Amino acid sequence: MARLMRGIIGSGGVWVLRLAMTLGMSFLLGHLLGPTEYGRYAYLVASVTLFAPLCSLGYDMLAAREYAAARASQDDAGEAALARTLPAAVWKNAALVMLVFIPATAAYNAWRGQPWGTIVLLEALGIVLTAQLRLAQGSLRGLGRVSQGQLYQLILPPLLNLVLFVAGLIMLRPSADLAIITFVAGLALACPLALRAVTRAASRVDVTPSPEARKVWARSAMVLGVTQIMFVANEQVPVVVTGLLSSSTEVGLLDMARRFALFASIALNVIALPLGPILAEMYRKGDMEAFRRVSLQTTYAGVGISVTITLAYLVCGRWALHLIDPQFGAAYWAMLVMCLGYVINTMTGPVPLALTMTGFERDAVKGIVGGIVINIAACALLVPLIGHMGAAIGSVLGQFVWNSILAVLVRRRLEMALDILALFERRGKVAA
Repeated sequence: MARLMRGIIGSGGVWVLRLAMTLGMSFLLGHLLGPTEYGRYAYLVASVTLFAPLCSLGYDMLAAREYAAARASQDDAGEAALARTLPAAVWKNAALVMLVFIPATAAYNAWRGQPWGTIVLLEALGIVLTAQLRLAQGSLRGLGRVSQGQLYQLILPPLLNLVLFVAGLIMLRPSADLAIITFVAGLALACPLALRAVTRAASRVDVTPSPEARKVWARSAMVLGVTQIMFVANEQVPVVVTGLLSSSTEVGLLDMARRFALFASIALNVIALPLGPILAEMYRKGDMEAFRRVSLQTTYAGVGISVTITLAYLVCGRWALHLIDPQFGAAYWAMLVMCLGYVINTMTGPVPLALTMTGFERDAVKGIVGGIVINIAACALLVPLIGHMGAAIGSVLGQFVWNSILAVLVRRRLEMALDILALFERRGKVAA
């Protein structure tokens, strides 16, 4: 718990700073560009976030788990082998993905009569750089440097984006293109710094992993990658589907609602970063009682924080959206609906982590597939009818389905309950 609390304090400060910066950037862009132009920028950012896991392909989650295991075993050779192997594997995956992504996206944009040259190349570069930043964060998490990993992935890129965008306003008029260019430039400046931080933190023993080890890592990473792709898709699909089936204005309203709603997920995200490696170590050592106790304590804390933030938005959320631009006031109810989704996430506990950090990543895929199918179907049905509100409802339905399935699978595989219902079950046993 002491290690977890130190990690939560460090990652909590980073997450608050990150949300403040991203919300500040959204406030600035929304105010200067309006919902339609802001929607163009938000659609590209969502696409980058959605496709980056195809390039990292689970190696970032694998890095967090394997580095933590190497630390627990004091395996310097294992750390060195990971540091020498994983970045190259991600570059290779990214090259293969881009061979398909660039021509397919260019053709689609040309078919819709939208710009497809520079914008598509910037989008592709953003995807590749984001994948490497995800790997760096996962590696530093496993090495016990959670806050440093967050710094390079969550803080430095949006900070550089904000600085570069404001500097660009000196010479250029505000536009979605300027926002997109500075977004990718921030990733490009942060990526080499993050990769260097990993090599400096890992053991410097000159070790090359065996072909057998590479194959084992590749198989595990593939399953973890599917899990992660589905997880990210559950978050980004509503924005992408809205962009495909509706207008940029609806995308802008949905993304602004989501940016505000992210504060309701702060407990979930802050706790998950330091908790993952700790759960992996506890499982490796066989200390399942501590595994259960720590997981439940984080569940109770997360629910309290998420509900409090949602109630605060119920009171003053509309005013905050109007402050950016009166047109964004239409996103108020979508924001509350998405906050409800994050409350549901916290109520089911850290079930995705519990499965992926204990080697049951294949089970995690089952729940996430169910959730994303519901998410896509609901968004496809509701977006043409009620716009951004339909996408928000689809997002919540998807989260409810996949978290419920994962909670059941955790009870079966680990023979313990990590969701909020465990509190009432335990009280019932005590009373009996």
